[in-house]
Amino acid sequence: MILYEAWWVRYFRSERKLSDFYSSFFGIPLAGATLPVMAFFMLGMYGKVICMLIAVFLLGIGHIGIHVQHKKDLDKDQIRALR
Repeated sequence: MILYEAWWVRYFRSERKLSDFYSSFFGIPLAGATLPVMAFFMLGMYGKVICMLIAVFLLGIGHIGIHVQHKKDLDKDQIRALR
């Protein structure tokens, strides 16, 4: 969660463009979506809570998946703007 908070600090210090929102952080792609999922996964592992791990798996598919799609759309729009 500390990395996630640091990612938000970096975002709010940036120009706050949409591309900043989908940036990587310390080599973690789509950090805004990936870091909280990783944090809850680690919490589930630490607490040995199977229900939480299943929920985190489903959250990860949806949360990271939608961010991947948004990033692809953003990249396509940026390529079109350059033409």
